[in-house]
Amino acid sequence: MQLSAGDTTRTHCHLTVKRSTSTSVTLSDTATAERRAAVRSKPPNILVYCGKKDSSRLFESVKTVLSEVVNTDQFIIYHLKHGQVLSTPWHDNASLLVIASDKVYDGVDRQFLEHFVRGGRLVSFGSVFDSALVKRRVREPGLSAQLGVVTLLTDGDESVSVIATNYCYDTPPESLLPRVTLTCLAADKLTRRPVIVEAVHESSAGVAILSQVSLSLSQPVCLSVSVSTVESWS
Repeated sequence: MQLSAGDTTRTHCHLTVKRSTSTSVTLSDTATAERRAAVRSKPPNILVYCGKKDSSRLFESVKTVLSEVVNTDQFIIYHLKHGQVLSTPWHDNASLLVIASDKVYDGVDRQFLEHFVRGGRLVSFGSVFDSALVKRRVREPGLSAQLGVVTLLTDGDESVSVIATNYCYDTPPESLLPRVTLTCLAADKLTRRPVIVEAVHESSAGVAILSQVSLSLSQPVCLSVSVSTVESWS
C-alpha cells in the first residue's frame, strides 16, 4: 500500500446519512476549527480494513460499492491490510477509515479507537468494533441467521431495506467513552432500535458512523459518501 500525499487543500470526504431524529450535534468553535484544519492536512486516501481472512476478495467488493458514491477523481481507495494496521503510519494518511470486517483482533480495535479519539473519521459496517463505543444488543433473539433484511426508518419516516446483522444499539444510544455524543441516524422500523448511529468526540472532533448494515451486500442508498469542498465547512 502506497498512500497518496497529494494536495488536499480543497477537498474532504463528508458522510451523509439521513437522521431519524431531530437531535443535532453542535461542536464548539474550537472543535470545528480543529476539524477543518485536520481535513485540510489529510491526504485524499480512503483506507478500507476487511479483516484477516479472505480480505482481498472482500476489499474488491467493498471498493466497488464505495466507488459508486465517492468521486474517484478526488479520492483514492486503498486496502488497509491486517498486518499494516500496527506496522504502517496510516493515521495521518487517511481522510476516512472504513471498517468492513465483523471481527477485529490482535490489537487492531485499539488502533481504530485511538484513530477516532485523535480526531479521525471512520465508518464501521457490521463490526464488533462498535462495542468499544456503544453497547450492542441482539435485534431479534432466537434468530439463527447472521444476516437478514431490515427496513430502516430515516428522517421524515422514509424507509429503506438493507442487509444487516442481527444486532442493534441501545435506545437511546449511550456512549461507553467520556466526551462522546451519540445520535441515532436510522432505526429498525419494527423494533425502533438504532441500527446506525453517529459518534462525535467533543474534544478532538473525531467522527464515527457506526452501522450494523452490511456494506458489501446492501445498496449504498442511505449510506452514500458525498464529496464536497472544504469551503462548505465555512
